Amino acid sequence: MTQYKVAHEGALLAYLFEILPQQSRTSVKNMLSKGQITLNGKPVTAFDQPLRKGDTLQILPKGVSIARATRSDAREEVEKAGVKILFEDEHYLVVDKPSGMLSVSTAHGSQAKSGHREKTLYALLNAYVKINARMQRKEDLLTGKEPDRSTAKVWIVHRLDKGTSGAVIFAKDERAKDLLQSKWKELVLERKYVAWLEGNVEKDGGAVQSWLLESPKSLKMYSYPKEVKDGQLAITHYKVLQRSRHYTQVEFSLETGRKNQIRVHAADLGHPVAGDDKYGAETDPIRRLALHAQTLVFRNPYSQKIVRCLSPLPESFDRFVR
Repeated sequence: MTQYKVAHEGALLAYLFEILPQQSRTSVKNMLSKGQITLNGKPVTAFDQPLRKGDTLQILPKGVSIARATRSDAREEVEKAGVKILFEDEHYLVVDKPSGMLSVSTAHGSQAKSGHREKTLYALLNAYVKINARMQRKEDLLTGKEPDRSTAKVWIVHRLDKGTSGAVIFAKDERAKDLLQSKWKELVLERKYVAWLEGNVEKDGGAVQSWLLESPKSLKMYSYPKEVKDGQLAITHYKVLQRSRHYTQVEFSLETGRKNQIRVHAADLGHPVAGDDKYGAETDPIRRLALHAQTLVFRNPYSQKIVRCLSPLPESFDRFVR
């Protein structure tokens, strides 16, 4: 990579012509349009980008700019699938999962009626990190750095039900997964869900505690008020946010994280999540499960920094108020 310190103010393209007299004007324009120029470390493509004395210009090898563009395209492909990346570093990836997408393939849920596999969040993100890693290795080789040749893949830290939307964490290596899972209660500082429940929830807040046990035949979770063999203790706190004529918006926070926990405990309250016919809902006003993982706050075990991820409520939730 070639680096220059800007000697005087001016427009970027004109300055490039000045410092690259050996290059044709067409060649210089191509370098700019194809992302080979960075200004103070950031890619820039605008011909009239103003420069200040002391700015740093870098001219990247063509292969580096292609690698960076490929990484950018990979991110766009993730977003085209309806998945927004909320946070990413070298160890973790937090994304906003849409309703209707499986977190990971299952023996019972991964095959569509046509016989084709459903696109899962895991598969989508796995492809994304593999492309990123491959392009980073290419860039490192071109710039003289020692590339990371470790296997690139994502690891599931926790998952959301297919019908649930919102924030979910994946790890980029097994150690990162194990670190977060083994210290989950210590590192995950806040995890809140918002749901619209059928009917008028009587109390403004409270907690539901029961033991959950899965039926191997129906794969449905059953709730027991007292401890049962193989049952898992589940504790859910809830707070009413607002009420409409036929529904109640409730915020849930989890003290434990069991399969279908919120959905089962909402049914225990006598007010199933709207759209959840598996656990007794009689209505489906927005053609999806009305449950969303809105807030996820955790301490990154590597940097010790607090990571706050907020997933906006789906627009369809507004219909309950209207």
